[in-house]
Amino acid sequence: MAAISAGEFECIFRDLYRPLCLFALRFTEKIEDAEDVVQQAFADVWDKNCRNVTIFNIRSYLYQAVKNRSITLVAQSSDSGLATECIADMEDTSEEEQMYQAERDARLWAAIDELPTERKKIFLLSKRDGLKYQEIADELNISIKTVENQIGKAMKFLREAAVRIYCFFFC
Repeated sequence: MAAISAGEFECIFRDLYRPLCLFALRFTEKIEDAEDVVQQAFADVWDKNCRNVTIFNIRSYLYQAVKNRSITLVAQSSDSGLATECIADMEDTSEEEQMYQAERDARLWAAIDELPTERKKIFLLSKRDGLKYQEIADELNISIKTVENQIGKAMKFLREAAVRIYCFFFC
């Protein structure tokens, strides 16, 4: 990477921030830690850019930096038993496959973000937080039928998005 402008760096940041956070999250298991790791990786790249250090493939560099920082963070934490298993699983996949998975995950989260606000809330309470339909209905003061209906519509939309994501990578 030759010296890049602040505008170019901002575009790279916008394109890679979310996929890198999802990638880091596979190691750290905490979104705050993942975001910290990614932000520090971008800060290091900008610092290198200011010192005219050449990075030939910024995308690969950032993924590797995020991976290394995430592993270091997990290794330093006191409760790293489960996370160590996750790291061992990640090492079985190639860097290219890890990048593909992170990009795919980012596209899936982008599709989830496209859901209408209440549908997204219901969907996340069910799928991310593991609440049962009755618990969601009670928490949001809606009927269980409304929960079922909204989850069904969200799943249909996300299945269609999954086809678009698949076509993006393989068609």
